[in-house]
Amino acid sequence: MLRFFKRGSGPEGSDRPSGSGFIQGMAGGVVVVNLDRFWWAVDLGMDAVHLSIKNAGGRETHGLEDHEEGLRGAFLRLGKESAESRLLQAALDSKTPVVILYPGLSRVRNMASDLFEDFIARRFKADSRDFDCLKLYVAPVRPGKTRTVRKFRGICDQVVFNLSGEGLNYFHLNTTERDLTVDAIIDQWPIGAEAAPEALTKLIEVAIRRMDREYFDRLRDGIEKGTLFLLLPERADQRNAVLGAAGRLLERAPGGGIDLLDHRVVRFHRTNRSAESAF
Repeated sequence: MLRFFKRGSGPEGSDRPSGSGFIQGMAGGVVVVNLDRFWWAVDLGMDAVHLSIKNAGGRETHGLEDHEEGLRGAFLRLGKESAESRLLQAALDSKTPVVILYPGLSRVRNMASDLFEDFIARRFKADSRDFDCLKLYVAPVRPGKTRTVRKFRGICDQVVFNLSGEGLNYFHLNTTERDLTVDAIIDQWPIGAEAAPEALTKLIEVAIRRMDREYFDRLRDGIEKGTLFLLLPERADQRNAVLGAAGRLLERAPGGGIDLLDHRVVRFHRTNRSAESAF
């Protein structure tokens, strides 16, 4: 049974390089690579671990040329003995997951993908198919679709639960040549006063109650194997409301409770410099 995320110290958690900037690693072996134009954050457990995953240039950018320049420069600065290179080498050797966050726009995504592939070809004589890569990017919402929990078979099985108001696309070149969508938990995300935590809590509760019971088994299996990834809203008040509402109901799920704050669950959300300054 594979467990990527472990608390405490020890050989698996303490002597691995953790990296910094747009490539970072966590105890147990998982590596996060942010090729997006924006910052992302990763949380584990109940306030146990929080990582700020900057973009390659260190600041949010909307321009294709600026983002390309940031990525090129970042890859050139990664020496063979850098913590980031050693993280990727360890993931390649042990086949532990590499989560790659891509830009949503296809032309920017293609550019970022090409630069990453060039880098790992030069550095490791490999391509992304040789890693157990979970490749994700935010995508348009599919109205009326409710496939919010999906299980993917890579070198290791992976379960993704989308608790945000955005679509999330996944592609895994080891198993599929097309992108698959993990639907938003709410396909018409509220705005303004309707997005207040109290109102959002009610909407999430309705969505959770309507979930297919098969999804509960997938979530439990993902937690047990350490392969459950959650996508959450960017705003902290909405994120707390979503986790609170979903968590309360899933703790009483048919077949056994589901703890979204388990230390083996990886929670992703977009963020920015000002939000991360609080950590």
